Amino acid sequence: MAKYIYCIIKETKDRGFGPIGIDNKEANLIYYKDLAAVVSDIPIINFDGLDKDGLTKHIAIHQKVNEEVMKSYDVVPMAFGVIAPSTDEVLRILEKAYLQFKTALQKAENKVEFAIQVWWDPKKILEELASTNSKIQKLKKQASLKTGILGMPTKLKLGKLIHQTLEAYKQIYIKNIQALLKSLSHDSTSNKLIEDNMIANFSFLIDKAKESELDKKMAELGKKYNEKLRFKYIGPMPPYSFVNISLSLGNFELVNEARKLLGLPEEASHDEIKKVYRTLAHQYHPDKHQGDLEKEEQMKKIVHAYNILENYCQSWDEFIGKKESQKYSFKEEDVKNSIIVK
Repeated sequence: MAKYIYCIIKETKDRGFGPIGIDNKEANLIYYKDLAAVVSDIPIINFDGLDKDGLTKHIAIHQKVNEEVMKSYDVVPMAFGVIAPSTDEVLRILEKAYLQFKTALQKAENKVEFAIQVWWDPKKILEELASTNSKIQKLKKQASLKTGILGMPTKLKLGKLIHQTLEAYKQIYIKNIQALLKSLSHDSTSNKLIEDNMIANFSFLIDKAKESELDKKMAELGKKYNEKLRFKYIGPMPPYSFVNISLSLGNFELVNEARKLLGLPEEASHDEIKKVYRTLAHQYHPDKHQGDLEKEEQMKKIVHAYNILENYCQSWDEFIGKKESQKYSFKEEDVKNSIIVK
């Protein structure tokens, strides 16, 4: 039997979750240092070969296990369908992506994801535009006075104006919703629209303690937009949208990328790392560049790189030992030696 991996948690003690896994198998833990993978036994199968009902059933179990574990732990959910052929391979995954898992758990600490979906009724919006927008009213009147080919230029102009106005309305709605909910969240993403009349599909990373505040904000939005917009929010969920684990990326590659992003040499003290981070954070802080999405994205990368190096230094201190005025090496051999359990 292989091992199906549901999620990664921070745990060192023995713990089982009962027969909640795929095919009612026991969900239990495989440990590496201070982390553990939540797994269950499974035959090696090709999920792509399952029919729609079978695939939907397995995905639902994957999500249910993660939600059950989330009741007691912060979790880093794995993508659906990750199967390791043996316990040793699970340990290899935990070792190789150790700093990624540590950094993701730090980001997910005491937080959950909520999906916020928004629909509108274009017909109702058009009715409102027809009765309130003077430019549209004028063009409609002009178009009604001309028939056949003579009226085509005016009708094309009217269609273009309606399209542009609808798009402007849509962007205003999206901006206002984001502004109201962003104050509650640590991070947010815009996801793919899955229906024709859906205008927004957000995910927000929110403190567990702020779930009741989100309820109030959603009620406020529902009241404000009444029949113009329809809202649906789903959660709390594990932070699927805010975890991006690459199992092909090793610890050294991760640390090396973070070091280069912050402009650090191959050896630095904790104070030197902090100093560089603070300088860059001051330069790229969103409060100084409001509305600049490129600067906002760069700030996220800087924070992520700093958190990686923080976790690397912590691992070094725990498993190699900390000295006064400690210098941390970012060379490949030293990075590997700080992670691997001897």
